[in-house]
Amino acid sequence: MGDSVSAISTRPKRTLASIVAASAIALCLTFLAAGMSEAQEADITAAETDVERLRGLLLRHQGADTEKVTEESPIVDIPLDLESQESEFAAALNAPYSPQKVLLRPQELPLLLADVEARLADSKAVDRRSDSSLIGTTQIRQRGSLIGSSRYSLTHIGKHQFFGYTELAPGLNILGVADKQWEIELPTVEGTNRYLLLLVAPPRGDWELHALPASATMQLGDAAPQWLREPTGETSPTP
Repeated sequence: MGDSVSAISTRPKRTLASIVAASAIALCLTFLAAGMSEAQEADITAAETDVERLRGLLLRHQGADTEKVTEESPIVDIPLDLESQESEFAAALNAPYSPQKVLLRPQELPLLLADVEARLADSKAVDRRSDSSLIGTTQIRQRGSLIGSSRYSLTHIGKHQFFGYTELAPGLNILGVADKQWEIELPTVEGTNRYLLLLVAPPRGDWELHALPASATMQLGDAAPQWLREPTGETSPTP
């Protein structure tokens, strides 16, 4: 009986001690969690501060690069007169093929040759009595000043038709044969190139002159007419 009472008396003491110990452990865990939370918040705040600082440095760096590029790469405006020349050149070059069109596109060479062959085959057209060549001149002017001139020979094909070659350069090219003149305005982007000339000079009628890049004849190959394969006089500077 005494042992039972003793056991009953000591059991509450153990329970109270356990509660006290558990409470102490829980309090420690709470403080520890609070400390960890504060540390995490401090780390997050520091990280955010670092991000903002790096972002500011990046923006300042990009701004400096932009100013540097702006200073080193100024915008260059194309002169209005050059744009106007190129527009006029493109409009003239893209105009439909006609007897009045002087400067032709390479794609229009077959049309030009077809006209030549049609005249040669025309029995009603009177042929020229002489096969002698004609001499033409080219004057090149830039901004009103004469910068070069040359002569070229035009070989007779038949039925008052002639062909030859000359060099045209950027600027105003004035082509003259006898008392006739034709003008070709080339923009600066074209450069100096060799051109094929074909002249139609009927004794009683309007003369026609056509010019196109000589390189266009390369596309003909074996289809080139015999007269185009024959050598002709080359351009020579005017003395």
